[in-house]
Amino acid sequence: MVPEPPEPALLATMLLAVESDRRDILNRVAAGFEEEIEAVAPLYWPFLIVHGEGSPGAAVFDLTGVWKRSFQYASMPPAEKLRSVLDGHLAPEEFLARMRALAQSFASNQGTEALTVEGFLTLDPALQLDLLAQASGPAGAPSPRAGFLPSRHRVEWYEQEVERMRQWLARLDGDLASLREFRGQAEAAVRSAQARLELAGAKTETEGRELVAEAQQHAHREIAKIQQARHAEVLQHLNGIERAHHTVAYGETAISTATTLADRAVSRRDDPRPHHLRAREARTAIRNARHQIRESRRAIEEIHQRQRDAQEEALAAVAQIERSSAMGLAHHELLGDHFLSGAADLLAAVDGQIASRQAQKEAMARNFLPLPSAAATKIVWLPIWAATLRSPRGVRQIVFPPLKVRDSVGVGGSLKRLFGGMVLPFEPRTVPFDKEFRSTIEQALSADAWLANVTQELTRSADVLTSPTILGRFEEGLLELKRKGWISQKQASDFLRAYRELADRRKSKPTLPPGEATDTNGAGEHPTLEVDLAGLVPGPTPA
Repeated sequence: MVPEPPEPALLATMLLAVESDRRDILNRVAAGFEEEIEAVAPLYWPFLIVHGEGSPGAAVFDLTGVWKRSFQYASMPPAEKLRSVLDGHLAPEEFLARMRALAQSFASNQGTEALTVEGFLTLDPALQLDLLAQASGPAGAPSPRAGFLPSRHRVEWYEQEVERMRQWLARLDGDLASLREFRGQAEAAVRSAQARLELAGAKTETEGRELVAEAQQHAHREIAKIQQARHAEVLQHLNGIERAHHTVAYGETAISTATTLADRAVSRRDDPRPHHLRAREARTAIRNARHQIRESRRAIEEIHQRQRDAQEEALAAVAQIERSSAMGLAHHELLGDHFLSGAADLLAAVDGQIASRQAQKEAMARNFLPLPSAAATKIVWLPIWAATLRSPRGVRQIVFPPLKVRDSVGVGGSLKRLFGGMVLPFEPRTVPFDKEFRSTIEQALSADAWLANVTQELTRSADVLTSPTILGRFEEGLLELKRKGWISQKQASDFLRAYRELADRRKSKPTLPPGEATDTNGAGEHPTLEVDLAGLVPGPTPA
């Protein structure tokens, strides 16, 4: 059990906190600023527990509407587009194109819906449980002097909101089931298509090897034919060269012999002309033979060139077939790589959709609490303290969380801030919730006219400063704090004097008529706000 603070000491603590906050503001603003404490009161903040059948559990609503939560839902591609990818008869290229299109479809915005739930308490579940642990049900609500804040809507409205959230959760569950089923089917379809692609690649490789082998055999046969056909021509020219060399050899010998014989004929005074004729004929024969040799050599070179060209042409045909086969294999290899990449992108897109919807579901579902022990409870009331301070600039409201007797003497930063630098024997029952609660509520009070006016009116109606015994109880509490060493005699006297002066000023000023409250910026007045608890379960009503 959380120890409850003694009433006089608790009262003194809260009034010290309000006065310390007021003085802190005065020290931080321009000179001439005046702020008066208008009312200080214990209030009860209402929370509604909406139970449902089965999961996800109970939803907790802040009936004043301070907390709210918006949930996003991104639409999925049409079911026909999902099913079209799974067509097992598609060619790998078409399968790849559809996978890429679907992955891009998942990445693009198909449309977004939003569900904003007013009042849905989106604190961390542990903090929600802390809140419920320090709240009480209607039957246990203490002092009837405290004000009970009203609900913005009837209970049925919140039950409808919970039903809407459950419908969204069911919708997300359906999407998750569909996506997980599709992912399994897509993996199977990808494996099947990949197997078909690998078979097609193996077939292309086999056919390519066969075509290359056939082309090589054909080339070898053509080269053999070319060599055989050109061999006879070359041999014929070689025989001509041989005869020409023979003619040259005999001609040169004939020239030498004829020249010698001509010289001898001259010396013998015979006729040398036959010998000269023989030499001339030999020279002509040699000249013709050498010309024949040159022509035969040129012809042989032309034959060899034609043979080389024909051989190279045959080999080039083989190379072209090899190139075509290699390009076919490369196409299959690149297609396989693109296919794996496209499949990975599609599965990653599906996983992203699953993760996104799982996160959307968890964001909504994790704020539903398992509260079987509170099945009969609908309304719980969180006891807080609120103060209204007024200045020429407008109205300021501050709130304080439920307190408990401190467990130790250690000084925490949040405790010092809460009590304006003083350390007192009380601390917030839950420090994390105190931070969340105070900042959220005070921001709402400064921005929400309905909440500000309701809170001001109820704070005035339950104002402890109107009690004729307030100064006596305050002094009793200060003496208790001073006796235990939490504040000094000077601090006690200072704060008691401040509240006596406040009491004197309040006596000399006319109070606002019941049912009227000034707006938060001091610019005018609002009519009485009716406090309607008719939609809630029976419980205490505001004083």
